[in-house]
Amino acid sequence: MKPPRQIRIFNRLWAIKYLDDSVPDSHNTWGWCEPATQTIFIFRNQKQDCLADTFLHEIIHAIYDSLGMNVAEEENTVHRIATGLCTVWRDNPATFKWWQSLL
Repeated sequence: MKPPRQIRIFNRLWAIKYLDDSVPDSHNTWGWCEPATQTIFIFRNQKQDCLADTFLHEIIHAIYDSLGMNVAEEENTVHRIATGLCTVWRDNPATFKWWQSLL
């Protein structure tokens, strides 16, 4: 399946750019979110489970921005939420298929 090139978050369209470098950028990260341009950047060359976590991590940053949330320790909070959700989704696929059917 092809990765998405854009995502709508609270009625704002965000571009998703995939980078092909095999190592993280100078900020030592696998992705980042730029609210000013509504762009999410993600390094493509990650293990599949890491890519899923990075993608969700950056989406959560975009949600924070879209809601105007200014939270202390945002990076740590976003990291824990993304990893937690990835784990729950992986371990409960039927539950999330049901949940998606509600939307």
